[in-house]
Amino acid sequence: MRSGVKLLALGCALFAATAAWAESPPAPAASAQSTEATFAEAVRLFKAGDAAAALPLFIQLSAMTDSPNVQLYVGYCQLELGDNREAHQAFSLAAKQSIELGGSKYVATREAALDQLDKLNGRLARLTISLADAPAELVVKLDMGTVDPSLLGTPIIVEPGLHHVEAESQGADPVSREVTLDRGGNQTITISFKQSNRLPTEERAGSSSPRLVTLGLATAGLAVVGWGTFAVAGLLAKNAHDQLQTDCPNGCSDADHRGQINRGKTYQTVANLGLAVGVVGAVAGAALLYLGWPSNNAASASLEVAPGLVKISYRGSFSW
Repeated sequence: MRSGVKLLALGCALFAATAAWAESPPAPAASAQSTEATFAEAVRLFKAGDAAAALPLFIQLSAMTDSPNVQLYVGYCQLELGDNREAHQAFSLAAKQSIELGGSKYVATREAALDQLDKLNGRLARLTISLADAPAELVVKLDMGTVDPSLLGTPIIVEPGLHHVEAESQGADPVSREVTLDRGGNQTITISFKQSNRLPTEERAGSSSPRLVTLGLATAGLAVVGWGTFAVAGLLAKNAHDQLQTDCPNGCSDADHRGQINRGKTYQTVANLGLAVGVVGAVAGAALLYLGWPSNNAASASLEVAPGLVKISYRGSFSW
């Protein structure tokens, strides 16, 4: 009984939409006949249960006319095909157009569209993407599709379930969020951007650069550790060598001294590494401190950091 009432209501709405189309202002003579023929064929296909074939014709008509009845049929076709989100958009446009046109001719169309929207609101969900301190050239994607900037900050109709939001902008770290929405749900997510810490950066030598000074001090500290390692390991290596010279003036080949020989080689290797770290750290630390310290020279320094690469460059002139 309920299904019969539903079919009757749908039939009445479609009859009203078809009648309103027939009463619409005539198109130019050159295209009126083909337009009416296309509409009649699309209606015939839909009523025959072939919504997939009728939908392209109604979409074609929607590009040719602003009739709310065409949008109503677009919504019905998409509803039959299971595209609830697209159907919601079509019914919303049908209701909007019928209200703008006014009069009694599209009352049935408006009521039918609003009735379908009320039903779909319980099946779908709304997601509002809010931005905080949004940088320039922002691109926001929702489930791999680019979001129209005009829709940001307003509810976007989506299917219930898991959704992925990603925002990208030049000069800022990308931000991504995931949100799960229930049927009829309404949720807002806020995306906040942080300025990227990625380099290269450039510092003018006319003013101090705290970043370069900090890196210079840290590198100098590393150099101190390297020199200390060199001194301690070198002393241990020398003591091991002197002990072997005392025990075996002509060279030690017995098993008892083999472990001592290996330890001496290890101490020597560690000492060499410490020396290398100390030299490199001292040179790099001095360069960073020089470049980062306040100066009156019209020069600039840049530091580029990337995986597996640290490069310091200096640009300027010297006067005598």
